[in-house]
Amino acid sequence: MEKLKTNQLTFGALTALLTLFISGTALAGPVILGGDDLTDHGSRSGGANIEGWLYIEKAISNILPQVTRSGPFTTTIAALGSSNPGAGNYPASNAGGAINSVANILGVSVAFFNDASGITSFFTGLGNATINPKVIWLAGTDASNDLSGSEGTELTNNAGAINSYVASGGGLMAHGFGTDAYGWLSALLPGLSNVSGCNSVGATLTPAGQAAFPGLSNSDIDDTAGPCHAHWEGNLGGLQVLANDGNNPARSFIIGGGSGTQFQCGGPNQPPCGSTEIPEPTTMALLGIGLSSVLLARRRQLRIL
Repeated sequence: MEKLKTNQLTFGALTALLTLFISGTALAGPVILGGDDLTDHGSRSGGANIEGWLYIEKAISNILPQVTRSGPFTTTIAALGSSNPGAGNYPASNAGGAINSVANILGVSVAFFNDASGITSFFTGLGNATINPKVIWLAGTDASNDLSGSEGTELTNNAGAINSYVASGGGLMAHGFGTDAYGWLSALLPGLSNVSGCNSVGATLTPAGQAAFPGLSNSDIDDTAGPCHAHWEGNLGGLQVLANDGNNPARSFIIGGGSGTQFQCGGPNQPPCGSTEIPEPTTMALLGIGLSSVLLARRRQLRIL
């Protein structure tokens, strides 16, 4: 009888371990959040993006291969806060024109969700799996065809859904400053503030920024690309500083990280702060198979007893 109880306890412990393993294997996605308005300071010339739009193109091209969220995908990019300028239309200083041009040059699809009702429908579709993008792109502020106050409020209302999307491995890119652009992030990380003031002259990528987004250079995020308007202060949670402005002392104005990035960390049911090491998919599969085999063997042993 004692042996039976011991085996039952062992079986229960292994079952719990497998359950924990399965629930904890979500691969968080790549994130880049800037206090910039580079949607406004860019354009398309001769079939190529220049200045701020080139920054968006390079950032998206680095985000895409790091996305680990499961498909099938209904679109590559979901643009929230901009209306569709139309196929082949890339009006300068227009947020929708910027992401439309980026998608065209990268050869990927983009779906637009404009107005508060459009953003509401997006998150409804995301929740019931009828909408599934590889990357969510937030239009930011200061350009035309960008986030309005009501759209910013709707983003904040869905801060938890954005967090869950990134935690599932989806990519995210955002621009802007103030509550319209980042009220949703403040809802996730109350200790983090988006503060007015940024000097793009002399802005530099950090080592973390270079590692997270290879291919980006300082000229893609400094005054060559366009100005920045806000920096970050306070608790970054699971985010890292990817770029500093040219102020003395320097201030962080682009934050985020590559694959494995989590917004929240250190709390209940959250990963530890500073830890982005996640097993490779093949490793996790082998671990799952191994645990399943042990459970099956234990179940058979209990039946014999």
